[in-house]
Amino acid sequence: MVLRRRIPSSNSLFVVEAAARLGSFSRASEELNITQPAVSHAIATLEKYLGQQLFVRNGPRLSLTENGKRLGQATTRAFASIENVIVEMESTAQRSEIVTLSVSTGMATHWLMPRYSQFLERFPEAALQFQLMPIRVYGPLNGCDLGLRMADPEESRRLDGRFAPERIMVVCSPSYLEEYGTFENPKKPHTLANLSGHPVDWTDFTGGAVLDASCRRLVFSDYSVVIDTALRGLGLALGWTSVISKLMLDGQLVKASDLIIETGRAYHLVTGSNEPRPLVVAVRDWLVDQMLEEERALVARGIV
Repeated sequence: MVLRRRIPSSNSLFVVEAAARLGSFSRASEELNITQPAVSHAIATLEKYLGQQLFVRNGPRLSLTENGKRLGQATTRAFASIENVIVEMESTAQRSEIVTLSVSTGMATHWLMPRYSQFLERFPEAALQFQLMPIRVYGPLNGCDLGLRMADPEESRRLDGRFAPERIMVVCSPSYLEEYGTFENPKKPHTLANLSGHPVDWTDFTGGAVLDASCRRLVFSDYSVVIDTALRGLGLALGWTSVISKLMLDGQLVKASDLIIETGRAYHLVTGSNEPRPLVVAVRDWLVDQMLEEERALVARGIV
């Protein structure tokens, strides 16, 4: 199994990389702007999770185990590669017209980025910048050109840029469904991936009944990780079709229950200006058209 599927938090990687590269917990704490006990705790937690010692502490001296060296070198290379891509993106952005988007991490990760090559073909002159929201999309756009925002039925009738209805279903990977069964008829106890702080949760799919005590819970503060958990075959997730439409159509996710909740609310791509730039309007309309095409495909295939 790939290591990145095993680590509990990407923050652990930042801590390990800094400590391994600098050879010091205190210097790592200074670079990451966290306390030294926080560095020690993050590394100890990861070592316990992996069942592998990464560092050897001999008083003030710190040395790496063989596994620690391998992980430290791998994370340093990975972060350097990511940094190079970001520098290249920033350089490109300086030559392009920037469109800023305020969207959820789930939408950016699982809906927008998979069609980024299509976006570039359609808008070669545009560069995207994101303001990401890990749980719900709400509030002012804070200077962004476009934002995905929820609207109740009455407000939705007045707004332009309707993107998708709020529609929620229980989803998982095909392999998970085969092994564990549906939400209502499990073959084994389910693992339920949950988004903390969201008003819609698993009790909405039980009619308010108490969940089976044998169900395990995974609770995340970022919706993109909830969906990633389902994609990796690690559990069931509540899937908003405004995020997972492409994953459903591609067969990467499947329904694990016939129950679908439609709240009557809708997502809209709203503009941050009363007179948005022509490129902003064109990007908004293109995104809306992409979602409309997928909504039709979901209906045609009997998914919704």
